[in-house]
Amino acid sequence: MNNNSKLETEELRTCLHIHLYHPDQASCPLFRNLPLNQPYKMDAEDPLRLGRDGQTCIFVLNDTSVSRKQLSIQAYRKVGSTFLSFMIQNMSQKVKLMVGGSELRYLERAELDDKAFLRFGRYELLIWQEPGDSANTFEVLFETCNTPPSQELGIDVPCNLPVMDTGVPWRNLENEAPASQEPLESDETVVLV
Repeated sequence: MNNNSKLETEELRTCLHIHLYHPDQASCPLFRNLPLNQPYKMDAEDPLRLGRDGQTCIFVLNDTSVSRKQLSIQAYRKVGSTFLSFMIQNMSQKVKLMVGGSELRYLERAELDDKAFLRFGRYELLIWQEPGDSANTFEVLFETCNTPPSQELGIDVPCNLPVMDTGVPWRNLENEAPASQEPLESDETVVLV
């Protein structure tokens, strides 16, 4: 009898990669209660809860500025799809949750894109999905980042003021605010201060 016929094929689980960043992570043990760099198996019907309360949240952040229940991520399947999708919900009444460029208020939900940027307090999370075919379970993989995901994505990176050929930023003389962004005609005169 062939032993290969007895082997069961294991389903490939969807993996939710969560890259975490906080500016004080090097000096404070903010992520010590998370299973960093090791996949954590979850039942698809159970929500992934992140916050500071270990009684109500599966994943705990060691930080008093985080709400007891900060956010919840729920797996679901769209009609006719075999792949898992994810919905995020803000569980905090005090700390706003930014998903992409939109703010989620208390108990509001949003669908997570395949790659999503989240921000609450001083935390930044980059979440991306690695699809799988398991309908009943998924994995979560927490990893820390050394640089803010917003910097890597170019979010909130300030634009520099335009500089004229003289190397001096162009300013309005009345209030020192940046002047018009429109180009000058060749016969216009600019006074530099």
